[in-house]
Amino acid sequence: MTAAPLPMVLIVEDEWLIADQIAEALRDDGFGIVGPVGQVAAALDLLKTERINVALIDININGDRTFRLADALANASIPFAFLSGYSRADLPPNLRDRPLLQKPVNANAVCRCVRALLS
Repeated sequence: MTAAPLPMVLIVEDEWLIADQIAEALRDDGFGIVGPVGQVAAALDLLKTERINVALIDININGDRTFRLADALANASIPFAFLSGYSRADLPPNLRDRPLLQKPVNANAVCRCVRALLS
C-alpha cells in the first residue's frame, strides 16, 4: 500500500529566516514544502511545474507586491493565506477576504491556518 502524498505548501517569503522557520514548522507538522521562494516570478513559475495544495505568501516580496500571484492562485483554485506586517486595508478589495496572519507569526498559528485552508 502506498502512503498518500504529503500536502504541499508553497512558501513565498523574502526574509530567509522567517521562511526557514515556517518551512521547519510545517515539515514537523507533516507537510511538504515547495520553495521557499523570495521572488514573485519564481513563485509563478512554480505554479506551472509543482504540485501545490496551499500557499503562504508575504504581501511585499523585495518591493514587489504579490497580488498577481494571489490572483493566479485563486484562478487555479489553490487556497492561500497572506503572512505580512501589512494590514487587511492594504489588500485590494478582491483579496480582503483571504486569511491574513500578522508578522511576527507563531508557528502553531501557521500550521492551524494551513490545516484550515486544506479542510
